[in-house]
Amino acid sequence: MLPHGLLTAISLLLAPAVFSQTVARKPLPTEPLEKYDNPPAAAPRIQATSPAFVSRFGSYTSYQVNVDASGNNIVGDAANEPSICVDPHNSNRMSIGWRQFNSVASNFRQAGFAYTATGGTRWIAPGVLQNNVFRSDPVLNSNDVGNFFYLSLLENFFDDLWRSITGGQSWTLVGPADGGDKQWFTIDNTNSSGHGFQYQSWSTDGNNYGGRQFTRSTSGGLTWMNPINIPNSPAWGTLDVDSAGSLFIGGVNLSTNGIWCVRSTNAKNGAVTPTFDQSTHVNLGGDIVFGQSINPEGLVGQVFLAVDRSGTSTNDNVYLLASVQPSGFTVGSDVMFARSTNGGTTFSAPLRINDDAVNHAKWHWFGTLSVAPSGRIDAVWYDMRNSPNNITSQLFYSYSTDGGENWSANVAVSNPFNPFIGYPNQQKIGDYITVVSDDAGANVAYAATFNGEEDIYYVRILPSAAVAQTNLGNISTRSLVQTGEHVMIGGFIVQGTGTKRVIIRAIGPELTQFGITDVLANPRLELYNGTGALIGTNDDWQTTIIGGVITGNQVSDIQNSGLAPTEANESAIIADLQPGNYTAIVRGVNDTTGVALVEVYDFNPGVSSTLGNISTRSFVQIGEHVMIGGFIVQGSGLKSVIIRAIGPELTQFGITDALANPKLELYNGAGVLIASNDNWQSTIIGGIITRNQVSDIQDSGHAPTEANESAIIADLPPGNYTAIVRGVNNTIGVALAEVYDLD
Repeated sequence: MLPHGLLTAISLLLAPAVFSQTVARKPLPTEPLEKYDNPPAAAPRIQATSPAFVSRFGSYTSYQVNVDASGNNIVGDAANEPSICVDPHNSNRMSIGWRQFNSVASNFRQAGFAYTATGGTRWIAPGVLQNNVFRSDPVLNSNDVGNFFYLSLLENFFDDLWRSITGGQSWTLVGPADGGDKQWFTIDNTNSSGHGFQYQSWSTDGNNYGGRQFTRSTSGGLTWMNPINIPNSPAWGTLDVDSAGSLFIGGVNLSTNGIWCVRSTNAKNGAVTPTFDQSTHVNLGGDIVFGQSINPEGLVGQVFLAVDRSGTSTNDNVYLLASVQPSGFTVGSDVMFARSTNGGTTFSAPLRINDDAVNHAKWHWFGTLSVAPSGRIDAVWYDMRNSPNNITSQLFYSYSTDGGENWSANVAVSNPFNPFIGYPNQQKIGDYITVVSDDAGANVAYAATFNGEEDIYYVRILPSAAVAQTNLGNISTRSLVQTGEHVMIGGFIVQGTGTKRVIIRAIGPELTQFGITDVLANPRLELYNGTGALIGTNDDWQTTIIGGVITGNQVSDIQNSGLAPTEANESAIIADLQPGNYTAIVRGVNDTTGVALVEVYDFNPGVSSTLGNISTRSFVQIGEHVMIGGFIVQGSGLKSVIIRAIGPELTQFGITDALANPKLELYNGAGVLIASNDNWQSTIIGGIITRNQVSDIQDSGHAPTEANESAIIADLPPGNYTAIVRGVNNTIGVALAEVYDLD
């Protein structure tokens, strides 16, 4: 699949995307999301293990949770839908439960669990709650004395409740807990008359009670009230209580897709059957959706409700957050938030938490939230904004300290991962992730595929470390590749102090889907360091050429990256590069010619090194054979850059047919021309250029040496950008397109 976004110019000029606003929304499923369909998988005679995986991304470290009793990774299993609980008196003690698949060849799942006493840096998983017993939808919680509880869905769509007094090291069955599919529960840890009560709600599907969805236990889970109906039937959502013990339930009506917040002020009275005195429809700017491309057999997100019990000015605020598909669109999702400051009677207008440029081809999914005792709101979700091909996702984070009115700049807190690999015999990575907050930070349990398998990870996020990250990344250039000095030459710099992992690709045949008829049939890729030494080469990505920085077979790593070329003749290299200058050269095997694309993708944006100062040299012709360069501004905040189109000064390097008068055009991700220049000493006002730039270009230290060359200075928000270089009056010749980071 050709990467989306990075080749904005190609997709805009040749195959523009159309987003329908009239196609009806796919209805939500009318059958349980969890059902027994495979018997237990046969256990392997010898269970292979490997060290537990640790994934480091900048200042954030994710530790693998679904391990064995010795803390090792189990090869060939799968795990998803993690739920985390934390001891309120000892934040080093935590437990996480998940759906455990002993083999990816079967859908049979069990109730996995692990514990840590070291603040999440080492996890031990003794086994499952019950061997060979089908279980799903794990939900964990803790009470105010530090006991942990594990609510689990059984094959018959009843639930049972387990308790641990050992910080999750061992679990004891409390007893049946009524329930149904997609059950959630909360514990009243306030000083209200409902102290210690447990409240549970579940879906209208996978329901043994004729659609009744709510029950309560006043005995610590030993016995439960006969289930009752909830007004407007909210499903796939969570529960919480305010400081006075009033109960709130959030969820979506599976028939109408309406999102509701329901309140009971007397559920805390154990002498009466609870009633619901308020039911409020909440606008989150879109709909809960299921069975989308990002998670084919699962949800894009559930409804998460949390109440502030901080005792501060935001006390008893009620918050709702969900990943929803925006109204009027049938692709993509955003993390949306609404709050109530009057006990759930009314809610604010929906607020978009993900702060990247609006792009309905991107998914921001599995959004969830938690409120710290201090009142800080933490939100985490999977985010595709940095994905060059709409495949990889990263865990993202944002927080609010003023009751959700304002949110911090979004930051990535994990490496990218491909959610489409490591599936068990079920095409999804679960339906949710979870977070529990304390005053110092957020404890997050999430599923990812860093090692090629679906695994559970824990990451600790400190708001003080969540600093805005803005950098250039995911670089591409398309042009006509010829022979000799007219091959395509791409240059980039790794800036900073740490190693930068990148994948470099040379694409040809798959460009035919964009109407390119003279593609380079068999591109070869060569990577050189700053001294001009060849440090890596590839011709046909499914055959690794060992040498230089390539020390082992890369085929599986390329496949797992989500960036594998779709054609066998195309080339790719994965490299861990130290800071310095690098050059990628694309030429045709046997001196063949044609249109090709050279790309560099940043595998770990946000670490102590970045991609920067990008340049590509090629032979510029006319029509579809102009030079088209793409780059992405990643992170949050503005990025100051200078973009140059160089021609005449190349003659000093022995180029005899340099492009005499290059013209430069800059387009945003929507394909709108936002700036242009022909001759850098004459500013063309328009778009993002609002004043004369000549002195700024001179002061930048990057002024072209020839008057006929072009330059633009721009402060760009995060998003995709395309620079096109063409010759004035359809002239042709060798040119250089460059982007320099001015920050």
